[in-house]
Amino acid sequence: MFTQLPTELTLYVFSFLDLSCIPVLPLVCKSWKDLIDENESTIYHRLAARLGYIYSTAVVFTQLPSLYSAKSLAGVTNWKSFCQRRVHISKSWVGKASSHYVSYPSSGSKVHRIKVDEKAGIIITSFRDGGLCVSDLTDNQVLWSLPKPYVKQLAHLEYGEGFLIFDRLGGDKEVWRLASGYTSTTVQSKIHPDQVTASEEAFHEHAATYPQGHFKPWTVLKMPAATSAFRFVYPTLLVGARDHAFLWDIPSCKLTQTITPIQEPEDPSSAFAVVLANAPSFDAAVPRLGRLGNLNYVDVDREHVFICGVSALRVFSRATGKCILDVPSARQEFGSRKFFVSYESETQTEGAVLVNHYTDGEVLDVPSSSRLRIIDEFIAVHVSSCGRHLIAMQASSRIVIIENFQGGLSSLYNRMVHIQLGLVRSRSKYLAIYNDHVAVANNNGLFLFSLSAVLEPRVNPSTSLSRSLVISRAPFFGYFLYMSNLTCLQLSDTGLYLNWDPSYLEFCHENDYEQRRLHAVFRTSATDRTITHLRMPTGDMIIMLDEGMTMAACSKPATLTSPTLR
Repeated sequence: MFTQLPTELTLYVFSFLDLSCIPVLPLVCKSWKDLIDENESTIYHRLAARLGYIYSTAVVFTQLPSLYSAKSLAGVTNWKSFCQRRVHISKSWVGKASSHYVSYPSSGSKVHRIKVDEKAGIIITSFRDGGLCVSDLTDNQVLWSLPKPYVKQLAHLEYGEGFLIFDRLGGDKEVWRLASGYTSTTVQSKIHPDQVTASEEAFHEHAATYPQGHFKPWTVLKMPAATSAFRFVYPTLLVGARDHAFLWDIPSCKLTQTITPIQEPEDPSSAFAVVLANAPSFDAAVPRLGRLGNLNYVDVDREHVFICGVSALRVFSRATGKCILDVPSARQEFGSRKFFVSYESETQTEGAVLVNHYTDGEVLDVPSSSRLRIIDEFIAVHVSSCGRHLIAMQASSRIVIIENFQGGLSSLYNRMVHIQLGLVRSRSKYLAIYNDHVAVANNNGLFLFSLSAVLEPRVNPSTSLSRSLVISRAPFFGYFLYMSNLTCLQLSDTGLYLNWDPSYLEFCHENDYEQRRLHAVFRTSATDRTITHLRMPTGDMIIMLDEGMTMAACSKPATLTSPTLR
């Protein structure tokens, strides 16, 4: 039948097949083999577009380096090998293909924050005792740096599209830009004299590596008020203050919007407002919003501002400045579906550093009518790449996912998912997201899962919750004394970057006893679901967390990464 169709129509049909089917087609008959051999590039090109690896067939092969990093394109020579590389990376993230650990000693010890630009081939680190370093991802050499006296201790870093932002003593935000993208005529008057001096000294010290990894000063942003958390998603820098959210356009260095108040919004009854703090159920009447408390984390996209406070997770519309969603952290339950990571796991794939664990699922048809609250705290939040879903992390190793957070109050309970990653009393550390991948670090370990896999049971109601979600775990990152010192986590297309002691990784590789001990620790973490709490006179329970011990061990950047395609 296909032999009677025009070639173009046959190729169009092939573009809808699963990628794994294409290598089998030439075995059907000689005419199909000849057809595929002659049109292999076209077939895989169209498959790449259909699978979302490129935005359309208008993208030509030579444009791939502008869309993907050299690490993402390792071993890629044509459209076929490009598709194979994408499949391999996807399988690596779910423990179904080989991956390995890499350390970056040139980035120094006592690392506090990490930012990675795989396209530019650089890793940026700040340190607990001050200073900043830019290293080469491939050659593992220092490319550029700023000294300790200039960059303060425990400086927070934000980075995107070549712009580097860190906080100065006093709260102002310092902005630098990659030398390769710098335009000398832009915002020259806004550059601080201290930046000019620091830039000249850094250039002379690292002149041999210019311009790779070098930054030039862009501006210093003077904050209107004392600030805390800040987050940069190009082109917007969101800076949170006690009762204000400041939004800056970084290319123009302009303060474009101020949202206030954020502690107690004046209009709690806006179209999508949801207040759960004192309500026994999600459909209770909306009282006036309570105070947000100290800010723990902020995030931003083109339409919304997301703020984690001590008492609530709150979402504001950038168009109106109004609060559209308020989810207090004190709640007995979060959503109709609960998942608990299980010790039971799949057979580990040869060459993979990740182990896939099953989950125990539970469905709650209706919200509890009990007024009992479990006092917890939201400490991080991220919005999905599509802008529709929220992924939030509470202090007690719990992840709360809100599907379609703008969908209104009526079905909110059924759109929320709760994932418990080990012991409730173990403290959460960091949350990261990249496209569909979510990474979570807590004192129980280092976990990864797919956002679409979490939402699948709702998309397909016939899917049973039993083992419907698989969560990957990096078993060598399970020693809570080390996990308690983890201060950063970043996801990219091909790697998960964190600060860690590489000597301990080597020890785990070589010591069977330590591996068995880590497995035993995780078994306890996955099976013990008791809650250590302090009961208040109101009947509410405050979760008591185990505090990890602080250690003076060196902490260097490490990454879990997929290897070059073979």
